[in-house]
Amino acid sequence: MIMLLTANWREWYHFRHQQACFESGTKFEDYVSRVLGLFHDDFVNPAPSGSLGDGGCDGLAESGTIFYACYGQRPGRDAERELANKIKSDFARGLAEWDMFHTWRFVTNAPVGPVALRAFTGLQQDHGASSQRPLTMRIFRTEELWVVVVATLAAATLNDLFPGAPGVENIELADLLPLLDSIGSAEEEPESGGAVLPVPVNKMDFNELPEASRIEFNAGRLLAPRIDRWYEESSDPNLSAKHGERFRALYQSARTVTTNPVEILERLYVSVAGANFRMDGRRANAAFAVVSYFFDTCHIFERPLDNAPAH
Repeated sequence: MIMLLTANWREWYHFRHQQACFESGTKFEDYVSRVLGLFHDDFVNPAPSGSLGDGGCDGLAESGTIFYACYGQRPGRDAERELANKIKSDFARGLAEWDMFHTWRFVTNAPVGPVALRAFTGLQQDHGASSQRPLTMRIFRTEELWVVVVATLAAATLNDLFPGAPGVENIELADLLPLLDSIGSAEEEPESGGAVLPVPVNKMDFNELPEASRIEFNAGRLLAPRIDRWYEESSDPNLSAKHGERFRALYQSARTVTTNPVEILERLYVSVAGANFRMDGRRANAAFAVVSYFFDTCHIFERPLDNAPAH
C-alpha cells in the first residue's frame, strides 16, 4: 500500500529505531547491517573466512568506496577502553586489508567518551588531506544512524523494517494517498485559478459547522485546482464520482456514531489522512482540501433546501 511518512508515523519509527539500538552486541550489529543493506543498493557485509576473519570490515558500499565498521556495546565491561581499542583495531585491519575505500564509518551504540574520542581523532589527523592516504572518517552514533540512514528510507521500506505503525492500516480511502501526496508535497504557492469562492455559508450554517471548520475549509479550498487537475489526469474518468460516493457512505456511517458536526468532520479527516494527521501541517492541509472539495460537491453533509433558513 502507498503510504505517506507523516510526523506521527516518523516519531513511531524513530522510537522503534531507538529500541533496536538499545540491543547489545551482535543484535545491534545485525540491525545496523540490515538498515545499511536497505540504504545502499550494493551494501555487502563480508562473511568471516577462516583465519582471515572479516578484515575488520562490517560492510562495504558504493563500489567499495565506503567502509563500515560496527560495534554493539557489551554490558559489564570496561566499555570506554574497549571502544577505543575496537576503533583502533578495526581501522588498522581495514586499512591493511582493503585498499579501495576513501570513507570510513564506525557505527556504535556505545557512549563515545574522551578515551575513545582521542583514539578516533588521532586516526583522523593521521589520515588528513595532506597524508599519504587521506580518508573521510566519521563516527555514527544511534542518532546519526537515524538521521543519515534510517529516516531517509522510503515509507514502505520503513514499514517492512518496523511493521505495524499505528494508523497505517486504518485509512479507509487508501487510494486517495497519491492525491494527498501530490497536493501536500508541492512547494509552490497554491494556485487559485481565479478568485477563491468562500465555503457556501448557507450550507455551513445549515450543518452547524463552527468557525474553526470554516477556516480549515477555506484554507483547503485554495488547493481545489490541484485536485481538479489530479482527477482530470486520472486514467479513470469516473474516479472523482466514485470517491464522492465513498465519502457519502463514510459520512452516513459517521452519523450513526455521532450527530456532532465537528466529530463527524474529524472522522472524515481521519478516514482520508490517518490518525493524528494534525501533527503534520502539510498532511493536515491536504486533508482539509480533499474533504472541503467533496463538501462543496455536496457529497458530504446535508444540502439545504433552496431558500431554507439557516439553523
